[in-house]
Amino acid sequence: MAYLTKNSVKPMKSALKSTVSIIRDSTSSRPLQNTFSSKKGTSHKVPSLNNNGLITTSYDYTSFAPLASSQSYSSFSQTSYQAPSLMNDSPLLISRNTLSSHFHTIFRRSFHNCASVPFRGTERTVKPHSSKPRKFLDTSCSIKPNPTTSHSIFDLFDKPFSTARKSLSFSHGASGIPKHPDKLASNSTDGNYFSINCGEDSFFRRHDSLGVADGVGGWRHPPHMEHVVVNSALYSRKLMHYAYKELEKYDIINNEEYYHYDNVNPKQILQTSYDKTLRDCALEGIVGSSTALISVLRGDELRIANLGDCGIIVIRHNDVIFRNEEQQHSFNYPYQLGTGLFDEPSDAQTINVKIKSGDIVVLGSDGLFDNLFDDDIVEEVRRNGLRAQTISDALAWRAKGVSGDLNNVNGSPFQCRASQEGLYHLGGKMDDITVLVAIVTETHDS
Repeated sequence: MAYLTKNSVKPMKSALKSTVSIIRDSTSSRPLQNTFSSKKGTSHKVPSLNNNGLITTSYDYTSFAPLASSQSYSSFSQTSYQAPSLMNDSPLLISRNTLSSHFHTIFRRSFHNCASVPFRGTERTVKPHSSKPRKFLDTSCSIKPNPTTSHSIFDLFDKPFSTARKSLSFSHGASGIPKHPDKLASNSTDGNYFSINCGEDSFFRRHDSLGVADGVGGWRHPPHMEHVVVNSALYSRKLMHYAYKELEKYDIINNEEYYHYDNVNPKQILQTSYDKTLRDCALEGIVGSSTALISVLRGDELRIANLGDCGIIVIRHNDVIFRNEEQQHSFNYPYQLGTGLFDEPSDAQTINVKIKSGDIVVLGSDGLFDNLFDDDIVEEVRRNGLRAQTISDALAWRAKGVSGDLNNVNGSPFQCRASQEGLYHLGGKMDDITVLVAIVTETHDS
């Protein structure tokens, strides 16, 4: 048998130095007193051993709560032993065999507990541990980490990383009323076009972009050019068709544009579409021209490229937060793209607008904005709620009503501009009417 001396508990003393001080008699080589002292100075009995060198009781060094004498332990070798009753007056004796077989395991557990959990004051109520047998390093009784302590790096792999991200998209509707009843609106299945005609207007719509073009109808057949066909309606449709095709490339993983999805530029889209339309017109012998407006949604940003007198407004909480300006050389003579003209896509104005979920975007040809004021548009939006197709239908028919009413006492935007130019005009303007309405909604991408 051997006494537990100063040297034999030196490793345990260094591990518990921050929380526990061992009271010992420094003037003699007597066995250590069976007393522990906490930071607050409260003494605690050290477990004693009987004359046979067996541990009579054990302490949890984290809370100094005595373990029930009937509790059994097992070492890594799965050998169990029973802790007999406490003998208060016996000296602290430990068998060399017991110390060599179990000290390493007990020390690792005590050091781990003291290093990872803050010291608990002895003024707390001491609760005995359950007498249910348990193994060392049992994960079912692992100590909960302090909330203020950062988690281990291995905790990052307990749950899979979430790759879902929020994004915005369009819930859209479209309506069109041609000026002449014999020029009915086409549909998306006509030929190989992704755009739709409405008289001489054309448009396309996608989950992330909208476009409208207003074909200019003032063209005359060029003299001595019998092989040439004047067709502004076809010109505007080709312009929107190729714009749709260019934007579609950003959705196809095999295309280079797919990896530059966030860098799309609507003015560049318009330029590419313009070049391809001119190529087709040269091959097919078509002349014509058109205004154009393209808007693309990326994140919370609406990117707009506009050339001419098409319009776009953004409505939030029944208030207009954005309205573009028309581009005109003079009254009723807008900027336009076409064959033999000087205007080019580089002349288009570009605007970026920050938007939110729930915003309402309204695009239209001049047939809409020449006949309805902004307040008229907001009124229809408020009246029809968040239903894109219902709103677009209501706006188209209201604009149609104003365009044919020569006795409209409220006037129209076109009438106001004519008056500013010194021209006499009553009511609205007869024209093709195209309306696109998009409600910004939140989606989750992965």
